[in-house]
Amino acid sequence: MAMNPLSLNRRQFLSSLAGVTAAAGWREAHAALDARFDSLKAAMEAARFDPRDPKNFTAVWTSDTHFGHGDPEKILTPIVAEVNAMEPLPAFFAITGDTIISASLSFGQIPDEKQKQKAIAEFRLLKPALERLDPRVPVKLALGNHDTYVGESDAALFHTVFPDRPAYHAFEIKGVSFVFLNGGSCGRFDDAQRAWFRKQVARFRKTGVTLVTAVHQPSLGNVVVERGIPEAFRETLADCRGELWMVAGHSHRNADICFQLPHAVITQAEITTPNPAVWCGGKERGWWIYCFAGGRLAARVFHRSDGGYALAPAPPLAKARRIRLPFEGQTDVLWKVMVGDGDHEYAMDTRAAWCENYWTYVKHLDYRFPLSLADGRATRVAVLSERDNCKLSFSCDGTIWEAVAATERSGNLTSFKIPDTCLQIGMVKVRVEGGEVGGFALLK
Repeated sequence: MAMNPLSLNRRQFLSSLAGVTAAAGWREAHAALDARFDSLKAAMEAARFDPRDPKNFTAVWTSDTHFGHGDPEKILTPIVAEVNAMEPLPAFFAITGDTIISASLSFGQIPDEKQKQKAIAEFRLLKPALERLDPRVPVKLALGNHDTYVGESDAALFHTVFPDRPAYHAFEIKGVSFVFLNGGSCGRFDDAQRAWFRKQVARFRKTGVTLVTAVHQPSLGNVVVERGIPEAFRETLADCRGELWMVAGHSHRNADICFQLPHAVITQAEITTPNPAVWCGGKERGWWIYCFAGGRLAARVFHRSDGGYALAPAPPLAKARRIRLPFEGQTDVLWKVMVGDGDHEYAMDTRAAWCENYWTYVKHLDYRFPLSLADGRATRVAVLSERDNCKLSFSCDGTIWEAVAATERSGNLTSFKIPDTCLQIGMVKVRVEGGEVGGFALLK
């Protein structure tokens, strides 16, 4: 399959991210995190949390630090000062991905050698910033799409500067289990990481315990882009009981959304960026202090970069929704194929950014589908797309393309009737322009 990633410069990416996030209508932001408290101590007292209780502990989280964009002294310096002043010290300090900007400047973009060296230089800016932390505070890192790139082997750029830090790891503190995953460039876990994830969850899984996962992409509601995360979480956590959390970044905002698993609800908690130089979807920059008491997450305190502390509300457990998979619930699907999973033999011309299991920044995608794939019973062809604003065309000979006059939208599928001329020759060729694409289907 031809792979033609389209590159965006940093400014274009950061501005385009605003549009992507605004379009993700399933996300629900927190109620306004008003800075009602002038100190962390006051916020903890309001939450009735005692950090000195031997059964309790805290953890400090931030995300999307994007070293390489803006003044590096203004990114982690305020957080490090707070962490080092905390009594007792937090159990760890975590960044949930996109620690830098240049390993991949946009989705699917592959760096040249000059850009790789720039990414390594950004990791080298990050390292001394982390070394200012009190050495008794462990640093925990999850990798994101700007820390890695499509096709990179074992987070090689990251490991140039941090050779001893694993790309994914797990640990337990006072009965609370933590699993840090590598969301990589596309939110796709390879077979080795999925097997490791299953093993860790099986090791930590106990009825009623708290399990906190950290992964960069908050993708549990996605069926098109970054779909590897919902697939892995739905499978791996199917038998879990207890309190489940996913801490994620990526969207540069604070938001909670809950998802129903067979025996428990998992709260996907998006956390914002502290970097004053990057776009911020929720207009709230800062970092988080998670307060654990007796093996449970007792409170979440947000420190706004512009001053003051806020307590997060309880997650909306009653609004939990299912984690859906592509084409799930579509009873009219006769045959389907996913991008990155057997679609290459049907692709004719692909002018888009390839993200391993989906296409984005689509200029155009041309695919050909023999109707024999559905035993000649198909009457419609469908595109699995993130939004319904992509332009569709069809062709019988691959030379003359005609715009589709009428489409139907069902879930994330946009479909149209296969023209009689294509039915007669047993072949339909589809062109998609715009949006993101995760797969195709032939329908009854």
